[in-house]
Order: sequence, then structure tokens, then C-alpha cells
Amino acid sequence: MQQITIAIILLIFLLEVTLSALNYRNRLKPIPENVSDVYDKEEYRKWLDYTMESHRLSMIARVIDTSVLIAFLLSGFFPYIANIASSVTSDLKLQTLAFFGIYMTVSYIIGIGFRVYQTFSIEERYGFNKSTVRTFILDQIKSLTLAIVIGGPLGYLLLSMYLGMGNEFILYSWLLFMALSLIINLLYTRVFIRLFNKLTPLPDGELKEKIEALARKTGYGIKGISVMDASKRSSRLNAFFSGFGRFKQIVLFDTLIGKLSADETVAVLAHEIGHAKHKDVLKNFILSALQTAVFLALLTFFLSSGDFSMAFGFSDVHLGFAIILFGILMEPLGIILGVPLSAISRKAEYKADRFSAESCGKEPMTKALKVLAKENFSNLTPHPLVVMMTYSHPPISDRIAAITTVERKDIPE
Repeated sequence: MQQITIAIILLIFLLEVTLSALNYRNRLKPIPENVSDVYDKEEYRKWLDYTMESHRLSMIARVIDTSVLIAFLLSGFFPYIANIASSVTSDLKLQTLAFFGIYMTVSYIIGIGFRVYQTFSIEERYGFNKSTVRTFILDQIKSLTLAIVIGGPLGYLLLSMYLGMGNEFILYSWLLFMALSLIINLLYTRVFIRLFNKLTPLPDGELKEKIEALARKTGYGIKGISVMDASKRSSRLNAFFSGFGRFKQIVLFDTLIGKLSADETVAVLAHEIGHAKHKDVLKNFILSALQTAVFLALLTFFLSSGDFSMAFGFSDVHLGFAIILFGILMEPLGIILGVPLSAISRKAEYKADRFSAESCGKEPMTKALKVLAKENFSNLTPHPLVVMMTYSHPPISDRIAAITTVERKDIPE
């Protein structure tokens, strides 16, 4: 079991490095004609430099993460922190949470340096980062607090369910995860976003009028339209819908409003409405529910078998380590499942683009995609294998090529 685990870690590492290297090498391929105007020569050189630095940092981080994980597995680190956790409390559930707490703290310390360098060196030099040191630190504190406040009680509840329910654990834990997913979707904008960002109502004017007209035209009711102060952290552009039913809201990044015209912004929102009209949120929820059921069934098998833990120095099954090992050994399955799921997602993006082009015209969406690509430093020449295995959205050139075939269909008021 030990050899199999190490082999899987190394195979995943080699696959990720290979995909990254293929994408990196493809950066010098000729840019497709329909997106040749996204970057001028200076901007494209800047993109190449940014890609080179980001690639180098990601490779260094991946090598260190993989090396540290293998060292932890072979050195007896996990039994060591399990002993520390068991000395803190005699409660098995609290021991498991303490074990996770120690491991996650060590992992966080190892990774924080890379995040700091990415944010305040690479992102800063290429004009993306707008965070101050104070904002960055507060974000880290808030994220860690949420992980403890929400993750701690949830972990304790799940462990209690596993120890007390037997075979019924899979069903009831699955229902719990589905309920939490719904709650998070409903409260995402109302609660979680507001912990990190300020939301203000979109002021009256041309943009608001056009968005409201689009919502009426498409029959998509909206509870509110908010502007998020994304510019205090990054210059990247985005917009999204959140919630269900009467909780539906539109959130626009202030950076998006500053870079796109009113018509282009409306086209982006029409794309998002297209997802709603095609019930993509519901489809994704169903796919997520099926995945969760499969992984919970496999997790139960790992938790009940002591062979996995004993292969790495434990005297019997250790719930915390079994969960960590489960995450490692399930990575290949996640990659395999990711290929068809990514394909489904890309198909949904094409359909949403078509909806936008039909309702708002081809030109606004095409222009918006080019601005988004430029401002977010999108890769215009991704490697086809990387696209197939990891891209949830089609490459920009493919999306624009598909939009050119669309005929506008004015939707009646």
C-alpha cells in the first residue's frame, strides 16, 4: 500500500508537470486570427513574461509540495502528530480534529510564502494586485476563522455520524452535504461575500436600465443588482449571478464596469442568464450530488479499513489519516471524472454564449470576451490536451468562432 500511494503521488505530479509544460511551450504558437487584436506587441510580451514567471513559481511550489508530502508519509510524521493530538484529549472525534488542525497548520505555513510572492511580487509587477498588506492579512485571518468556525463543528458532526450510524452514514452525510450546498448558494452573496467585500446597489443610469430591460425581456427575475469593490484586491474583471428564486442577485465587479461599455456588460450578463435558462445550475448540482455520493461511499471504505493506516506506521485505522490518504488515492479518479465534466461545462458555455449573441447581438459579446481576455491575461494558445482535461471554458478564439455563426433572435418583451 505504501508503494502504491507513493507511485500515485508521483504519477499525478508527472501528469501535472507535463500538462503545465505543454501549455507553457504552446505559448509561442501563432495566435488565432480572430483574437489577434487582443494584445498589441508590448502587451503580448508582458503576457509572455507573466506566463514565464507564474509557470516557474507553480513548478517550484509543486515540487516542494510533492516532496514534503512524500517525506511526511515516509518519515512517520503523521503518527507523530497523531500522538500529539491524542495527548490533548481522550475524545476520538476531538483527537481527529486536532490531528487535522496540526496538519493544516503545517501545510498553511509551507504554502503561505508562495501566495505572498505570487500576490506581492508577480501580480504586483504585472498590475493585477491591488491588495495592501493589511487587506491580505485580514483576508487570511477571516478565511482561517471561517475554516475553524464552520469546518470544526461540521467535522465533529460528520465524525459523530460515522461513529454512530454505521451503514446509514453514507445516506445521511450525503443529505447533509446537499443541504449545506443549497444554504451556501442562498447565502453566498448575502453573507459570505460581504465578509470580504463591500457591495453597493448599482446606481440609476443607462447600465441599470439596460440590465433591467434584459431581465424583463428574458423573463429572468432579479432581486437586486450590486457592485462589488473587487478593485481593492485585483484589477481582474468578472460578474456573476447567485442565489435561487427570490434570492437571485447580480454582482458586478467595479473593474468590469470600468472596462466594458454598457452594451458589453449586458451581453456578459445575458451569458449568465443563458446558464439559468438552460438550467445549468441545476444540472451542475445534480452532477455534484452524484459525485458526492460516489466519494462518500469510497471514503467509508477507507475509514473502515486499517490496512491503509498501518502501512504508514499506525497500529490501527486512524480516521484523520484515512481521510488524508483517501484524498491522495482518489486524485486519479478525480482526473478521470474531470475530463467528461469539463467537456459538459465547455458545451454549456457555448450555449450560454449563443443565448447572449441571440438576445444582445454578436458584436457586444465578442468585444466583451476580448476585453476580458486582455484584462485577465488569458492564454490565447492553450494546448489542446490541457483544454480537454482541465478547461471548464473553451478557449476565447473558439468561443468567438462559435459566436460568428449565431443569428440574432430578438426575444419579445
